[in-house]
Amino acid sequence: MNNLETNDVAANLSDFALFLTVMKHKEAYQNTLSIILEEPDIRLKEVKVEQVILNKSGRRAIRLDAWALSEDERAFDMEMQNRADQDSLPKRSRFYQGLMDSPILKSGKKTRYKYLPSTTIIFITQDDIFKKDLAKYTFTEQCEEVEGLKLEDGTTKIFLNMTSKNGSKELISLLQYMKSTDINNPEIQVRDKRLLDLDKIVTQVKESEEWEAVKMDILDIGIQKGIEQGMERGLEQGKKQGIEALIETCKKFHISKEDTRNQIMEKFDLAEEKADEYLEKYWK
Repeated sequence: MNNLETNDVAANLSDFALFLTVMKHKEAYQNTLSIILEEPDIRLKEVKVEQVILNKSGRRAIRLDAWALSEDERAFDMEMQNRADQDSLPKRSRFYQGLMDSPILKSGKKTRYKYLPSTTIIFITQDDIFKKDLAKYTFTEQCEEVEGLKLEDGTTKIFLNMTSKNGSKELISLLQYMKSTDINNPEIQVRDKRLLDLDKIVTQVKESEEWEAVKMDILDIGIQKGIEQGMERGLEQGKKQGIEALIETCKKFHISKEDTRNQIMEKFDLAEEKADEYLEKYWK
């Protein structure tokens, strides 16, 4: 988009794009994971974002948000899931966990299951999907008949909930920082060194040329998608819906009215007066 100022785009770690851009930094992932697992000394040796996992037919099955391998060979997947109501996250975690094992069994170990590393799936949400007002829900396999008898199959599923304040101060502070990514956020209970280090990386990312390019892509894709969806409904009605979608996208990313007006005029070939009419109607 031409001459569009994006410096005021508000981005939080709960936003998918910033989450991925930050988590590709091993130190950022390590600090985040350390707080979640309550393991101060955890060390990662490999991190990948948008890691594609193939199913047994060799076709793409899933794309993990942020995958990591620790120095003690534990595998992790961290997923930022803002819309927890769109699917069953517990069943999705089951599917992801199974597919994470597939590449390992194909690596020449002759399907000896003792070589499977432990895997932990972490879903970070802004919803309390279990309705128990906890910031963290951890699930492992255990026997229903014998209390305390665990299966010890190496699988763990963790669901984090940004709405609750019931959890460790470090975890609550991390989740509130993700929700509103400002180290001076009053909801942060403790400014743990790991959180401060994470904030330094976030600041560096936000000041980088890479993030500027990411923001431009987000705006372009969002606006173009709204325009295309609107146009499918007919020329005149489509134009109105496309303009409405454009305005909503610009508002979401805190684009000024002036820049939004310029985009309406450019994308829809409208005069300034007509663009102002649409702004008056849809800028709410």
